[in-house]
Amino acid sequence: KKNPEVIIYGTSWCPYCQKARDFFRSKGIDFVDYDIEKDKEAAIRKKELDAKSGVPFVIINGRSIHGFSESAYERALQE
Repeated sequence: KKNPEVIIYGTSWCPYCQKARDFFRSKGIDFVDYDIEKDKEAAIRKKELDAKSGVPFVIINGRSIHGFSESAYERALQE
């Protein structure tokens, strides 16, 4: 199986963002991590991709997942 493409939009202080990072690290999956408070372009991109506010916002192989959900992440990784 090829490496999945994972992008996380989050913040440094958000506990669910940290859980999302830990989830992918525990599986040995690399991810791109954008801090929407420090990176204004990432914040704008997240707004365009996700109508809801709040983090984490995770994209796995093009599939958008709002919030922290191990089961949703697992399903997206299987696709």
